[in-house]
Amino acid sequence: MKTSGKDKRKPIEPRQSAARRPEFRLNPKRQAFFVLIALAGIAIGYGLGLVTKDPVGPKETATKARAVLQELPSNGKSETAPAPARVRVYEEPLPKDIIENPILDENGNPLPTLKVTVETAYPAPQIKQPPEPVTAPLEKAETSSTPPIPPKTPEEKPKPEQLAVAPMVVPDTGRKPRLKMSPEKRPKIAIVLDDLGIDKSRTARAIKLKGPLTMSFLTYASGLAKQTKAARDAGHELWMHIPMEPGSPDIDPGPNVLLTGLPEEELLTSIRWNLDQFSGYAGINNHMGSRFTADLAGLRVVMGELKKRDLKFLDSITSGRTVARKAAREAGVPFLGRNIFIDHLDETAEIEKRLAEVERLAMKSGFAVAIGHPREKTLRTIGPWLEGVEEKGFRLVPLSTLYKRP
Repeated sequence: MKTSGKDKRKPIEPRQSAARRPEFRLNPKRQAFFVLIALAGIAIGYGLGLVTKDPVGPKETATKARAVLQELPSNGKSETAPAPARVRVYEEPLPKDIIENPILDENGNPLPTLKVTVETAYPAPQIKQPPEPVTAPLEKAETSSTPPIPPKTPEEKPKPEQLAVAPMVVPDTGRKPRLKMSPEKRPKIAIVLDDLGIDKSRTARAIKLKGPLTMSFLTYASGLAKQTKAARDAGHELWMHIPMEPGSPDIDPGPNVLLTGLPEEELLTSIRWNLDQFSGYAGINNHMGSRFTADLAGLRVVMGELKKRDLKFLDSITSGRTVARKAAREAGVPFLGRNIFIDHLDETAEIEKRLAEVERLAMKSGFAVAIGHPREKTLRTIGPWLEGVEEKGFRLVPLSTLYKRP
């Protein structure tokens, strides 16, 4: 059967499925483009993170350490506590004040300042006075009922109190004046060297100085057993320099510092850690601590532990607000305060002036406590002074010999 032209139809092509989509393939140019976009995003995010990140530097170390310790539970333990890091040594500004010794009687009441009579090894030169002119006596003087006042004779001696305030006049013989008194009665000087143990080279130089000196070692120094043994073998007395909270958060006192506001158990943990770092010491003094030594509650905990261990306390007096004397008396701990920092200014001329003040204080009250540090200028200046101080009539003593009462 034939079909007409009208019946002729084009073959129907199969329709594409609606679910079918052409495959999306990346060519190398597109791949490089998307990689660049990803890298740019990472760089922008990192830059924004640096801008908005809180800065953490040395100034925030003490503040953040204190915050971490205060957030610890009452048992003093923390599972997330960071490992101890190496800490740089910082120092509070050393006070330049000179503290006079209070002279107390047996009941602890202050006595009037004693006057020291200085006897030199050489007699003072006698100055001859010109003879008085001889005049004829008046007739009225012969009939006067008042006898004439005899002139002073050369044999008349000045009173002891006049000698105490009068300057010494010594002939220029090339020799230094010395005090005539037995070694037991000579004015005593205790030189305390703080911050020992960190700088091992200068610590070794300090140990070689003439003594006996008082060597106070920082508790977080390394190699303490070896260093303290060397100091003890050289005839020096050992003390412990415990870091205590300074007044400024910008200063880092070191690890295991004694902080204000801690629970008693946590504070005791820090105290006992410090006290166990080496042995053979007579007492402790504070490293920094201008804030902690003003906290009576914290000091009472410290003094209680010192009393149990029969230890003494030396207040470095880094602040005028210290209450260490009161806490020590309450606990019955032997107490002394320093008189002078010999190197509050790291200058040779200033150190020499301070050493002269040490002599003056010792002459005035019988003893003086001076604190120095293992600094270059201090070691160079104090060495010659130590060699000649006993020839001047003074006596170098360990610090513990100056403690007589709590």
